Amino acid sequence: MAFTLRWFPRHLAMLVIVTAFSLLGRWQWDVSNSQRGGLQNLLYAFQWWAMAAIVIYGWWRLLHDAVHGRPAPKQPVATVPDGEAWALPRRADAASDLVEARDTMAAPDETDEELARYNEYLAALNRRAQSAR
Repeated sequence: MAFTLRWFPRHLAMLVIVTAFSLLGRWQWDVSNSQRGGLQNLLYAFQWWAMAAIVIYGWWRLLHDAVHGRPAPKQPVATVPDGEAWALPRRADAASDLVEARDTMAAPDETDEELARYNEYLAALNRRAQSAR
């Protein structure tokens, strides 16, 4: 898997980036030891090396996930007062429950006077905005 043609650019990019970051860190280290350098340059050196480590970790993680696949997310478990454990619904299930609840809600009562007055107010505002154009 790691030696396929598809992975060659990724390996090459990782090597180039890590080499560049390492050399930049070494350069900042040298500048920090010179007369014009200081603590800021020393900290930049460690920052470059930390970024090189992050690139290595990201490359390793991509390679690991490609070979082994991503692990399935763990489903959270809730404990109810009687001690019985219940599995919480997954996010997709919760979304479908919300859609189902929305679809089963009753339509608003059209005889509601307050709602009718509010809708008339909005219509009047819309007419005024259309006439102002």
